[in-house]
Amino acid sequence: MVKRAYRSLLKCVNGFLAGLLSILGFSGCDNRTDEYGVPYATFTFHGMVTNRAGESVPDIKIEVKASNDFENPTLTNAAGHYSALFRAFPADDFQVIASDIDGEANGSYRSDTIRVKVDKEDYYEKGSGNREHGSAAKEVNIVLKEKE
Repeated sequence: MVKRAYRSLLKCVNGFLAGLLSILGFSGCDNRTDEYGVPYATFTFHGMVTNRAGESVPDIKIEVKASNDFENPTLTNAAGHYSALFRAFPADDFQVIASDIDGEANGSYRSDTIRVKVDKEDYYEKGSGNREHGSAAKEVNIVLKEKE
């Protein structure tokens, strides 16, 4: 008899708690849609690579390190200009790495790494506010030193 009453009481309490949790669980939800993925921003790093004499240096490999990943490398053109467009986590600290990969063809230069800070003022386009944080552009001019 006591076992039967205990089971009945336990069943009622479990039913009450399940109903209460389901009501509270649904009322705690808001009407936003679920979004999956990582937040990102679109960045453009552009500039010119020159030597100490101010002459443009073509065929220099430019890589941008965002977080722990390297973005697609690009090369400077005949006038020494480059432009790197990529999407990455909306960070504010990047590294631009310039490497001479053509040997002696255009002179021999040491690699150089430049730290770049992207500020709020560098964003020229506002994102949707969810995952897309907007677009930023930063001019980074690089002066390479000749190898000795």
